Amino acid sequence: MTGSPDDREDGDLTRRPDAGRPDPLEPLLRPPASHLATPPGAFHRIRRRAARRRRARAVMVAAAAAAVLGGAPYLVGAISTNGGDELVVPAATGTRTGPHSHAPSPSTPPSTTPPPTVPTPTHRPPGDPSAGTTGASGHTVGPSGRTPGTSSMCTASQLTVSLGGGDAGAGNLYRYLVITNRTSGACQVSGYPGLSLLDAGGKQIGAPATRDRRTYAPVVLEPGGSASVTIHTVNRQGTCLPASAQLRIYPPGNTASLVIPGEITNCDDRFSVTPFAAGTSGNPSA
Repeated sequence: MTGSPDDREDGDLTRRPDAGRPDPLEPLLRPPASHLATPPGAFHRIRRRAARRRRARAVMVAAAAAAVLGGAPYLVGAISTNGGDELVVPAATGTRTGPHSHAPSPSTPPSTTPPPTVPTPTHRPPGDPSAGTTGASGHTVGPSGRTPGTSSMCTASQLTVSLGGGDAGAGNLYRYLVITNRTSGACQVSGYPGLSLLDAGGKQIGAPATRDRRTYAPVVLEPGGSASVTIHTVNRQGTCLPASAQLRIYPPGNTASLVIPGEITNCDDRFSVTPFAAGTSGNPSA
């Protein structure tokens, strides 16, 4: 039986009369492929959107990290509570208020009552214009009955100074230095004055007077009242310094001085002064 060329077993269709002609349906069934051109600026827009997405992700990550770090103190505080529902937070975050909050216990305020003061002897170099030591003897009462401690210390501007009489014996010379309250109010002196010898030009001669150590008490000077000290030198023994033309006196507790005429000679390095005592006759030996 003879078959058609389409029935060949080897499937060879090249021997068909229309084998070399194009299929008229192929343009319809298989149109030629064409590629669309990339729109202008498409890649730029894609990159910008990608950059925005990266920034958004970075902001979200940073916000999440900040939230975690910010909540860490509260988490630690909540974990450290002693079985209650009180939230313990660091002091820097403020004070929590609520039904379970506890106000910190106020510290005990310092006592406002000053401790009692006890006079303490203060030894200063000879001639120091500051106040002398507080003695251990009893109080000296002024003419009006006023006791020391009720009056302020006398200042240099409240006083007048003079060189009074004196005494001598066994080669020793004693002169009395007298101060007087020239104001209308009471004041007091306590201790030793600072005392120096000056020449006519105001230049200091030798060292200031040393202190004749003895007990003393404050002296209240009512208006017109006086107190005095005793200046001790020796009569032309050993080496003598030039005689003074003036004396410089610092009342106790004062840095201002008073200068008066006066002739005192420091011989054999003997030049001392006693503390103040009431009256005008110096401070006799104890």
